[in-house]
Amino acid sequence: RNTTKTMIKSSYWVLLVVLILSTFVAEIHGNKQAVALDKFQKYKFKPNSQIIDDRSDFEAQDLVVHDMVVHSQLGLKEKDRIEKLPGQPQVKFSQYGGYVTVDKLAGRAFYYYFVEAQRSKQTLPLLLWLNGGPGCSSLAYGAMEELGPFRVNSDGKTLHKNRYSWNYAANILFLESPAGVGFSYSNKSTDYHSIGDRKTAADNYVFLMNWLERFPEYKNRDFYIAGESYAGHYVPQLAHNILYHNKKANKTIINLKGIMVCVPLSFLLFIFQLECENA
Repeated sequence: RNTTKTMIKSSYWVLLVVLILSTFVAEIHGNKQAVALDKFQKYKFKPNSQIIDDRSDFEAQDLVVHDMVVHSQLGLKEKDRIEKLPGQPQVKFSQYGGYVTVDKLAGRAFYYYFVEAQRSKQTLPLLLWLNGGPGCSSLAYGAMEELGPFRVNSDGKTLHKNRYSWNYAANILFLESPAGVGFSYSNKSTDYHSIGDRKTAADNYVFLMNWLERFPEYKNRDFYIAGESYAGHYVPQLAHNILYHNKKANKTIINLKGIMVCVPLSFLLFIFQLECENA
């Protein structure tokens, strides 16, 4: 009995420590993304700001013309295969990283990092992760500091396994979006000054259509979208685009099953009212 009680107490304290650390880490990441959001909001109200105001009701852009947005991805999957990251321990799952063009004329391309599930990859769902900010990298934060399969060691050169990685439960796709975030880019300089939610949602949809062409085995897979912070805009708006095009095509183009947002920022005015009222 004493041994059992000791084990229960030990488990309790371990769980408590994990919860405290999780809260601390979440607070750090939240502060980083809050800083990015604050800069974005201040820039948006500058007289010369070219950021599009998307506070009106969101409407999906009509991108149903398949041949205009989806291009041949033949051979690109294998080119994107990552044999091993620097300093990475041995793993049994496959990982990929590369660019998907979302606008050929503008030379706009989004970078992705994809990790297949630790096991049962053929049956587990596909989950797209979007970090917020706006401007926070899904690779730097989401993949390497939050839900990805690896963590960076204190030496800054090697990695260790994350025992709480979400790829134990799903195949995880991390997307750097919009252009200018992380490794994603555009050859058209005006793209960096005309960012808006509608444009981002349209680009994210085009990315998905082309990525699924590159990884056709996931075309009919159960699909989920998740994110945090300003992804409170990105996630539901991308979901809206997907459902809109599914309905218009009268078929399931993307098999969306659900969305999830963590500490979402969905309405800026409401957030700033709360800050003022509780200052």
